[in-house]
Amino acid sequence: MFRKFTYRLIVLLVICSVFEQKAKAQEYPWLLQYVTNMHTINPAYVGIWDKAGVLLSSRTNWVGVHGAPLTQYLGYFTPIKDQRSGVGLSIKQLNMGREKRIFLTGDYSFQVRTDLTHFLRFGLRAGIANFDNNLTEYQLYPDRIPDSEFTSDIRMYYMTTFGIGAVFFTEDYYIGFSVPQIINNSFSVVRSDYSSLYDFKTAFLSVGYVFGFNRTVFLRPNLLIAATIGEPVYADASAIVYLPNDLQFGLNLRSNGTVCFSGQYSFRNNIRIGFAADYAAISDIRKYQVGTYEVLVGYDFNIYKRKYTKPHYF
Repeated sequence: MFRKFTYRLIVLLVICSVFEQKAKAQEYPWLLQYVTNMHTINPAYVGIWDKAGVLLSSRTNWVGVHGAPLTQYLGYFTPIKDQRSGVGLSIKQLNMGREKRIFLTGDYSFQVRTDLTHFLRFGLRAGIANFDNNLTEYQLYPDRIPDSEFTSDIRMYYMTTFGIGAVFFTEDYYIGFSVPQIINNSFSVVRSDYSSLYDFKTAFLSVGYVFGFNRTVFLRPNLLIAATIGEPVYADASAIVYLPNDLQFGLNLRSNGTVCFSGQYSFRNNIRIGFAADYAAISDIRKYQVGTYEVLVGYDFNIYKRKYTKPHYF
């Protein structure tokens, strides 16, 4: 069963990699380490764990490229008493050159039991997004000839965000689907070459399975498919190995031609730290940068003082 599942993951990744050169405009998850923080791409995962938690991350894209994107995330998530529902709050910021995007969103999830071992959770996400780009501060290349598109700045504040998600799961596997933003926001002025919809109208489909070995080592392969209206499909095949002493390592193979290595360790005081490095393997941008790096810090706490809390693998 494991071989068949792995084979299908590889075949699907190879098929999607055909679109690599066209997929650069596709929106990717906010975290390189999204595999162990699935609630960041699907609100239905919020509160699925026994514990509450705070998560902080910072990602620097394409180190060596001036003005490359800087992505920052701060979130809080918690189950609500009986764990059949959960809530979360997050702040996300993306700086790219002089362009800034800030998202403030809240999540809610609700769980129903389909039988003794299968569960279905639904999630809602709502909030606001701010977008601004100081176009007048750019130095136009090569001879600073005035351009009508750069004569005024863009300011779009308090745009509405609304998303949905669902996940069907047992203790061993899960299938999730989400559309984090389904509202079409647009500019109030005519801008032919700039859009605030960079990460809007993207759908995520994820599937994974948890394999146990000797009750101490676990392997979790995961496949993520992301699709945006008008853009090619993007695929991310990954695997996480959970080792004793709260140590884990991960590997991602992405259809945009990058490879990501990650590691995470949880201390006895419930603090966890993670690091991920993403490298371009076949795209031309590898000549001009030395990789994308992410640092993650989290704190998990037993908010309802439960005597036993299950470890979570997704």
